[in-house]
Amino acid sequence: MKKNIYHLVFVSSIALLLAGCALYPVVQVAGGALTGYDAVIMADDYIPRDHVAGGERNRDEDRMLERRLRERLKMKNIQTVSAHVFERKAYLVGQFMEQSQAKSAVNVAQSVQGLKTINCKFFPMSTPREAQNDTLLLGKLSKRIGETKRLDNIELRLEVIRSNAILIGEAGDYSQKSAALAVAAEVGGIKEVVDYIQVLAPPKPETEVEKVALN
Repeated sequence: MKKNIYHLVFVSSIALLLAGCALYPVVQVAGGALTGYDAVIMADDYIPRDHVAGGERNRDEDRMLERRLRERLKMKNIQTVSAHVFERKAYLVGQFMEQSQAKSAVNVAQSVQGLKTINCKFFPMSTPREAQNDTLLLGKLSKRIGETKRLDNIELRLEVIRSNAILIGEAGDYSQKSAALAVAAEVGGIKEVVDYIQVLAPPKPETEVEKVALN
C-alpha cells in the first residue's frame, strides 16, 4: 500500500483563545487554553453488523463518508477544520476563533449518517508566527516518517497545530503504531503527540517462550 500522508496546517493572523467549557457532557478540557479541548461523540446507532475492520468495502465507505463530511463543512463555510474518516470514525481537527464555530463543526459531523463516532481535537487560533513554526515542524515530521522503513505501508495523515502533532490513520500492528508515535515524539519542538491511529491487526498472544523470558 502506498504511503498516504496528507499535510494540513491552518494559518491565521488572529490570536484568540477558546473558552475551556464543554460543548457536550462528553467534552473534556485538555490542558487548558493552549491545547484546546477534545470530544468523543457517539453518532448513529444503526451501524451494520457486517462491518469488518480493515475490509476494502469499508475503506470505500470511509472515503464516501469523508467526502460527504468535507463537502458539508465546506457548504457551512467552516474552513479551519479538517475531516478524516477511518473505520466509520470521524476525526475533526482544527482551530476556531469562537466556541460557537467549533459547535457548528460538530453539528455538521453529526448530520452525516453512517458515522460511528466523532472525535474532536480543537485549538485556539494560531498567530502567524506559530503557524509558520507549525509548517516547519510538519516538514520535519513528514521527512522523519518518510525515512522510517517500518512505516512504509502505514495509512497516515499528519497535522501540526500550535506545536502539537496529530497522527490520524491505520497501522498494521501495534509495533507500527508505536514506531509512528515514537518518531513524532522525537521531533524537536513538538510539545504533544495526539494519537488517533487505529490498529487493524489484534495483538499477538504471548508464546510460552516469551512468557518464560519475561519471568
